[in-house]
Amino acid sequence: MTVEYIGQGLYDEENFTCGNQICSALKSPFFTEINFFVAFLRRTGLSEIVRFLKTAEEDNKEITFFVGIDQKVTSRQALEKLVELKVPAYIYNSASYIYHPKVYLFEGTEKNRVIVGSSNFTNNGLFNNVEASVLLDFSSQDKSGMKFLNQLKDYFSPLLEFDDPNLNLVTPEYIKELDEKGLLSNEDFDEDSGTENFRGNYDNAKKRNKNRNTEELGNIEIGENSNPSIRNRQRLKITEDYMAKWPIMFEKLKKYKNEFNSTVVSKRCEDRTFLGWYRKQKEIHNSREVEMPKEHYEHLIKLDKFFFVDGKIKLSENSVERWIEILKEAILDGEDVGLSHRYIYKGETLGTFLQGISRANKDQKKLDVRKRIEEAGFSFSKKSRNSKDTLNRFIEDLLDDKNPDKLAWRTRLYKHIPKKEDVSSDIVLKVEEAWELQFNEKPTWGKMNEGYVDRTDEWKKYRASMGFWYPIKIENNQNGGLYHWVNRKLDNPTPLIKMIHRFTETEISELRISGFKI
Repeated sequence: MTVEYIGQGLYDEENFTCGNQICSALKSPFFTEINFFVAFLRRTGLSEIVRFLKTAEEDNKEITFFVGIDQKVTSRQALEKLVELKVPAYIYNSASYIYHPKVYLFEGTEKNRVIVGSSNFTNNGLFNNVEASVLLDFSSQDKSGMKFLNQLKDYFSPLLEFDDPNLNLVTPEYIKELDEKGLLSNEDFDEDSGTENFRGNYDNAKKRNKNRNTEELGNIEIGENSNPSIRNRQRLKITEDYMAKWPIMFEKLKKYKNEFNSTVVSKRCEDRTFLGWYRKQKEIHNSREVEMPKEHYEHLIKLDKFFFVDGKIKLSENSVERWIEILKEAILDGEDVGLSHRYIYKGETLGTFLQGISRANKDQKKLDVRKRIEEAGFSFSKKSRNSKDTLNRFIEDLLDDKNPDKLAWRTRLYKHIPKKEDVSSDIVLKVEEAWELQFNEKPTWGKMNEGYVDRTDEWKKYRASMGFWYPIKIENNQNGGLYHWVNRKLDNPTPLIKMIHRFTETEISELRISGFKI
């Protein structure tokens, strides 16, 4: 684990600022899931970082802001900018407590980073003020680092799972509502007047209803079992905020049912606070420690008497019914229904459904579904392909591929033809002709092993051009072979250890930092 202190504001021309560290992390290829928990958000804070947010979005990184609006510091313009950038943002606003964290969380498959300190997401907080923060950088194999990460995510789980009643999605309508209530500052006003338009809100403390035993302070001992999870003890509590927001969320559920004819909320639902609330209803219903309010239970059952049945089971049953109806319609239309991913009936991938059932049957699964399909008039046995049909399809698919990945096709070739002697000479000839047309070379028969190709020099060239060893980016169908070759070294370090003499001490050190066990 790497631990760095980030101090700023005391000296001129500082570069090691919290803002610079955030920009660097957004730019890094290692981090793909990013969450910011900040009390204050200003457009001036976003101004220097917008270009990094845009680049991260273009690289399909998941970025989410969890922002506070206490003390009227967060501005309308900052929230509008996030909406414009299409970066998901949520407001945490409680009637009882001030939301005051400054936590910047970056996660990746192999590497993670957490920045915790005093810097809010304002220009001064990130770059100019005298601030103090700590940066933790650690791999996913670092036990201490992962323990810390899990504790952090466990604490913020009501936000990360979007089921906290104090959480609201930032939309243009919600921004307008907050602005009309006077809960947001106006940076246009501040810039014109040269003053901060906070109106003394720092002094308006909120009510407190926590009872703390201050006599027990100072007795915490840090160890493997310290800081136990509070998630399961706290997150299912029926609070005043939860009760106040419940009718609003239930109305959303009614609208969802009217639109989709189902109360099973899809995990792809854009309103993640609604999705979190939906999941929480099932958790409360199944909890032994928390009792669901009777009126809530009655409303949900009245809306859908099977509401508390597992959603996956309901969706699966509904999906099978739908496919069987499509199959019956196709048979009535006189269709020659195909057991292939390519077979599509009226825009529906019926062949893919049948292929999936066929594969499940090989493991003795979904046999009841197979029986219903055959009762509808479809015969799996008559549609199964022999090896010759499979190889002819392989040749056809290879010739149709506009941008073939040689390594992927090499794997598929071995899957269908483990040995050249297993098939007839005419099929071998056809395969070799198709392969030569696509790759300008003869195929190599038999299983590929680690000695099949040495890409060490290619990997070093990639490091020189990109500035990092891993991950390998595939662009315009390039680097596909290197991508798979390097990933195998990450999963199985033995071959890499055997070629350690090919690398300098500096390169070995860089590889270790990148997560390779060399």
